[in-house]
Amino acid sequence: MEKRESMRTGKITQTAWQRSVRKQLHKGKENMLFAASPWETCSGFRTETGDGCVWADAHATGDNVRTGYYAVYHAAGQLAARNVCVRGAAVRVLFPQESREEQLAGIAASVDCACRELGIQVTSFQGEVSAAVLHTVVFVSAAGVRQDQNIIQKKIRIDNRGKDNGETSPEKNSAHKEIIMCGYAGLEGTLRILDEAQTELETRFVSAFLEQVQGLIGELVKPEQILKVYGCDRKAVAHQIGSGGIMAALWELSETAHIGFEIDMPQIALKQETVEICEFYRLNPYLMTSAGSYLILTDAGEDVIRALEEAGAQTVRLGAAREQNARVIRNGEEIRYLDRPAPDELEIWRSKR
Repeated sequence: MEKRESMRTGKITQTAWQRSVRKQLHKGKENMLFAASPWETCSGFRTETGDGCVWADAHATGDNVRTGYYAVYHAAGQLAARNVCVRGAAVRVLFPQESREEQLAGIAASVDCACRELGIQVTSFQGEVSAAVLHTVVFVSAAGVRQDQNIIQKKIRIDNRGKDNGETSPEKNSAHKEIIMCGYAGLEGTLRILDEAQTELETRFVSAFLEQVQGLIGELVKPEQILKVYGCDRKAVAHQIGSGGIMAALWELSETAHIGFEIDMPQIALKQETVEICEFYRLNPYLMTSAGSYLILTDAGEDVIRALEEAGAQTVRLGAAREQNARVIRNGEEIRYLDRPAPDELEIWRSKR
């Protein structure tokens, strides 16, 4: 095999996936709902009764016990974006050596806290101490059942050349579709930085400010809220903002829905608390993970926004889809084009500590 450079920190790149993963995978059975791709986080298959069993795998890494909480939100959010109501979650934790049992109890409690909030049952919980990890890693597999296969938002079959064969539900004509943001950019990353570096942050910010930041956890969009989208537009496409932040999510949405777009940068919802903490560490909040926040592609923007706001979720219009491939970001009079996804700022922050 040709020798290549070391992979960068964070999620593997689209280029690396296409070059080193796609060629190794064979085409599977036709009852699979989704095909493997650089962006696909869900798996599923149709049963003999016509139901669809769907699950999503996610993980979160960190040294705070609330790491498990965010891992649950990542996995449950991926299913909600597919219009699947989560029913259960299996959890597996890898601890570094010298970890204490108190940390295990804390992780279990944070997982249960998230599951209680989201109405999910923990179906399995396993843990292991491993010399192979430096930080605790919490893996969550969330599962649910979709009964109406006619409203699956996206069934992409990738042939052996890595091309879409046309089995996608988003319509080819994207001229009237809006891009809506639900939630806040970089919020999850902000909360996790506070969890892991509160003592350090106390040297810069007063305790009242940090308490205010902690209270923002209630602003994470819950799966039951994002499911409201599909009551308004059965052909909507939702995408959770994960690794790489909103800029990576915009790229991934464009790739999976086969659209270009034009958005207004100032419209991106961002909490001032996120701005201040990111300035303290010199991080870019637009490149930071934000599970519990979503992008939505829809041609029923008014109805979707109304439904989400009635459910208590923050929404803004970012812009519109375009049939051409250009991915345009406007900032006043300035125009630029979206770059390929960059490494997640939270991972960069942790790697330097």
